Amino acid sequence: MTFGARLVQHRRNAGLSQEELSERSGVSVRAISDMERGRARSPQRRTTEALLDALGLDERDRAELRRLARTGRVTQASPVWSVPMYVADLIGRDAELDAIAKTPHGLVVVHGVAGTGKTSLAVRAAHLLEGRFPDGQLFIDVEGSARPLQRLLKDLGVPAEHVPEDAHGQTRLYRSLVAGKRLLLVLDGASTEEEVRALQADSGCLTIVTSRRRLTGLAGATWIRLGGLSEPCATELLASIVGADRVAADPGTARDLVRLCGMSPLALRIAGNRLASRPRWPLLHLLEQIQERRLAALTAGDLDVRGAFEVSLAHLPETARLVFRRLGLLVGTHVTPALAAELAAIPPDEAERALEELADVSLLDPDDRGYAMHGLVRTFAHGLIDTTDDDADRRMLAWLLHRTSAAGVLFGQTGDARRVDVREQPFPDVATGRRWLDEHRDLLPEIVERAQARGLHDDVARAVIALSHYSAIEPGLVWERVYRLALASAREPWQEIVVLGQLGWALFDVAQAPGPALEVLTRAARIAETSGETGHLGWIWLIASAAHSGLGDFDDAERVCLKAIDSMREPMDEHYARSVLGVLWRLMNRPIAAVTAHEEVARQQRAYARSIYELSALGRTLGWLGLALIDADRPDDAVAALTEAEDVYRRARMASWLARTRWHRGLAHRAAERLDASDEDLGHALAEFRVIGDGLAEIEILRELAVNAEAREDHTAHQRHLGDALAACERWDTDVTREIAADVRKRLAGA
Repeated sequence: MTFGARLVQHRRNAGLSQEELSERSGVSVRAISDMERGRARSPQRRTTEALLDALGLDERDRAELRRLARTGRVTQASPVWSVPMYVADLIGRDAELDAIAKTPHGLVVVHGVAGTGKTSLAVRAAHLLEGRFPDGQLFIDVEGSARPLQRLLKDLGVPAEHVPEDAHGQTRLYRSLVAGKRLLLVLDGASTEEEVRALQADSGCLTIVTSRRRLTGLAGATWIRLGGLSEPCATELLASIVGADRVAADPGTARDLVRLCGMSPLALRIAGNRLASRPRWPLLHLLEQIQERRLAALTAGDLDVRGAFEVSLAHLPETARLVFRRLGLLVGTHVTPALAAELAAIPPDEAERALEELADVSLLDPDDRGYAMHGLVRTFAHGLIDTTDDDADRRMLAWLLHRTSAAGVLFGQTGDARRVDVREQPFPDVATGRRWLDEHRDLLPEIVERAQARGLHDDVARAVIALSHYSAIEPGLVWERVYRLALASAREPWQEIVVLGQLGWALFDVAQAPGPALEVLTRAARIAETSGETGHLGWIWLIASAAHSGLGDFDDAERVCLKAIDSMREPMDEHYARSVLGVLWRLMNRPIAAVTAHEEVARQQRAYARSIYELSALGRTLGWLGLALIDADRPDDAVAALTEAEDVYRRARMASWLARTRWHRGLAHRAAERLDASDEDLGHALAEFRVIGDGLAEIEILRELAVNAEAREDHTAHQRHLGDALAACERWDTDVTREIAADVRKRLAGA
């Protein structure tokens, strides 16, 4: 309804002609005629008030006519445009731009931690969608504007003197101006759902909101979470600022720099701007500055990473701020409500509320493991901790070590490791405990070191000893470091013996260093004999026998293995030791004796194998049986034994041993001249070892695939597999891989 149309209604309702209304109001007949016909849509206030008095309208009708008069005075430009220029080097956000482009109208909420480029994304999207919104595009800085609605009215062409004084009047005017329009509106830096509801355009328009908060109360919205860039995109962004040649000249330092910046667009832009303004600086100079000063070095002009995070934290409740500060103590990047409760000394439900509040402002990211804390946010939190948080650090480390012990004992123990028990079992089953250990395994060196610095030596020793079976099930290079560190916490002889035994196993079986392993195990045996703590001695000798075999001393290996068998105190342990004896006999070129030993042990183990430890022991016996059967020229029986081992390992969820079994079955198929089946098993094993991160196994399987290719006279595949093996050797770069690399080069040269 226009002012003129409503004026006609009121004049007729009052029974007045235009001349009579003119006489009463003092407004000319021509002026009244122009207003009623819409030729004059914007009467001045004085004219409007004279007409209202002449018509004798009540307050409600007077207010409506005043509003229609103000609306008529708006000189709205068409189209309206207030979106700023976009950032030219927006990189790595194609998927997010596509998601916005696929939303024809309604509401899109772009949320994420400070510095991820939310505003840049929204502005770029607005420019890309310009053709879809012929009535224009509006941009309003909600966070930086005291009166955002008044700013929008001004951008829509309303003169300041015509903006209603009250908020309701402003809202009515705004809604009347955008009604029926096809507009794109960017609301930048919104902090509450109420702000968005008050400002968003009509349903036929598209409103893009940027916010540190998720704003989950907005019905019907499309949410887009913005995180850090991928490493290639982060490197590309750096190159776009400092120059591609500068990055190409030192790609290693460039990668380190973008990682140190947490792949944050804001941090990368600051780093890039500093380098661009200092063309003589090498990339390494800025890298060292950031390593030394971290967030303090990431400031350039009005760009400041720390300040951006402080804004996110400032308006949170006190408990959330306390939890965030204590997260600066976090080991790793993930936190659960239980761990946050331990850190802050508050109930778990309060801790969960605090974590949700931190996630709402994008300082944490919810995931299936709890909440993740990434990159520079963690650095920011770490900078907030002080000496008042020391007790929290001790509590957290003791809590982590207790859970490590509790999860470890679920896998069963051998020898003196059985002396570790737990006060309280937080895990309902082995699967839950295993999942926790899988998530924390690579964090153990840091946990141990920090706990030792806090004097938690008994907690460290108990936790590491409790892991003896888990570490065998999930072997990896991390264990050598864990056991070496733990030696400093083994204050009792039995603890030192067990830790040395585990270190000897890691050196022999994982690091493939039998000589150092034997030295460590000899030291453990000496301590056992002098202290009288002989409960673990059978296992020390068993691992020592394996180390002797690794050195080629098979007679000593057999002698020590028989000694170990006699020293075992549990039937399960004795069965395992007898199976190890079978391994020695195979290595001593006695495959038939080895087959007999393994078959007998497997028959005994099948009768009781239920727990993960028992299943792992049966699986290894079957795997060793398969290898012995290959040597005994019984490849089909070897495939059967290894297939049974595969089933056992699958039940026990032992990924690395499952992959190893497929590797060995590939050898059995090759012995039976089934090269296609061999390639299939070796290919599966190769993929699994790459996922696990077992570089040595990856290299060995590539060499086996090369053997298969050579047997087919497929020289291209033969060279490709050897080339991949050489590349893997160079990537892992250990003493062992360097020796293998030398052999591979000879084979390549010969080919």
